[in-house]
Parts: sequence; C-alpha cells; structure tokens
Amino acid sequence: MSHQSPATSSEHQASSIKHPTIGIQVRKLSDQYEYRLNHKYPEAIYAGGAMPIMLPLIPTRDYLEAVLAKLDGIIMSGCYSDVDPKLYGEKPHPKLGPISEVRDQFDWLLLEYAHERNVPLMGICRGFQALNVFRGGKLIQDLPSQKPDSLPHDEDWNPQQPFAHDVRLAAQSVLNSTAKEISRPVTSLHHQAVKELGQGLTPIAWAPDGLVEAVQNENLDKHYIFGVQWHPERTWEVDEFSLAIFRNFAKEVVKRKRSDGVLEFWSDGLLG
Repeated sequence: MSHQSPATSSEHQASSIKHPTIGIQVRKLSDQYEYRLNHKYPEAIYAGGAMPIMLPLIPTRDYLEAVLAKLDGIIMSGCYSDVDPKLYGEKPHPKLGPISEVRDQFDWLLLEYAHERNVPLMGICRGFQALNVFRGGKLIQDLPSQKPDSLPHDEDWNPQQPFAHDVRLAAQSVLNSTAKEISRPVTSLHHQAVKELGQGLTPIAWAPDGLVEAVQNENLDKHYIFGVQWHPERTWEVDEFSLAIFRNFAKEVVKRKRSDGVLEFWSDGLLG
C-alpha cells in the first residue's frame, strides 16, 4: 500500500502554476576535477519564482541546442576565472587572474545561442563581463594596478556585513522602474571591470568611483538582456532589492513565453 501525505493549499496552488526554467552554468578551473557552483545561485533563482537548471561546461553546439531548447531563460554566473583578454584584443596583464578555456568557450556558445534566438539573459559578475566582451567591449584586467584610485571592489566576503558600497541606478531601467535615480547597497567581489562598453549596451548603474556596475540591452523589447557586476544571489535572503532582481527576471521571462499561450506565472511585482 502506498502512502501519500496530505497536500497543503499552497502545494495545490503551486501544482497549478507553471514556472519558467532558467539555466545557469557551473564553473571549473583547469586544476579542478569537479564542477562547482555556489548554492546561493539556484536558491535565488528558485526564490525568485523560477526553476533552476545547472548546466555543465560541455562547449559543443549540439549539446547546447538540445538542452537550451528546453529552457526559458539563461543566467550567466560569476566565476573565479577571468575572461581571456585575447577575446577583446589585449595581451594578459601581469595581475590577470586564472583563465578557464572551457568556461570561455561555453560562455561564447551560450551567448551566441541566446542572441540568435532572443532568449532572455541575465549576467552576474563574470557573466556580466562576458556579455560585455561578447558585444565587442573591453575590460580593465586588474583594478588595483590599472585604476588605483578606484574603490576596493574585491573585498573578502563577510555575511555579517555583505554590502561593500552603493550603486546609483538609472531611472526607468531594468533595475529601477521609478522616474528618478535611486541608490542601493550591493556586494563587491571583482578585480576586473568594464573599460569600454559593448555594442548595444546601455549603462544603468554606477559605483561611487564611476565604474559601470550594470548594463541593459538598448532594445529590451526585442531581446531582454541585462547584467550586474555585483552578486545579488549572495544577499537575496536579507535584501529585498536583491531578491527583486531575480523575481523581475523571472517575470520578464514569462512575459515573453506568454505570447505562446503556454505559461502562467505568479509574481510579487517589479522593482521600484
């Protein structure tokens, strides 16, 4: 005899709601034998109302086409490796961090796929930087040595004091739906930054030292893309702004699926 626990009303409600599926790639350095991903990434995606699917770094077109065809959106994760500067036409700086060839290859294919099919995409930290490079932009390879007057952006993570500095958010943007600029505190865990913006990307957030901290696609109606330099997944449990970034992304993914008439979704609302 099989036994089933009684379903709660919330479980009944959840079973009647279809949530978007969001793919997020893992990371791996050359000296590692296993894939890794901070658990806060999939937890933040799920808390935002979507179903996270972790993507192993298999940089082949047939694999990506088979898997991504089943997904509704993509989040490009952060990583301890730096984007190879040869991808933006520069030689390695002495302070360049480790390079992951397989991660670069996978990210490039992921971005190609998303752009070919207008798949909604969000980049976080290295994912944000990879998006900028893919669009033809360039990076500051090491902030402390190349821009010594900048803020300390690569601080040790302290869950008790997670926020490093504020960012100024452009009005009427992905991150701020109000009619005026606002500021929000964010984490800071990067030693690289945008030097030259990629084509078709609009800056929508800035650190106090002037560094670009977020961008969005110029034509969001055609292709919903944005990226943030900080790590909202680290603070979604204690910061409504961080959680709202994931909720907003999930809602926008759903809006684009609704045109097919196949997806319903419940959400708390947008940022603002």
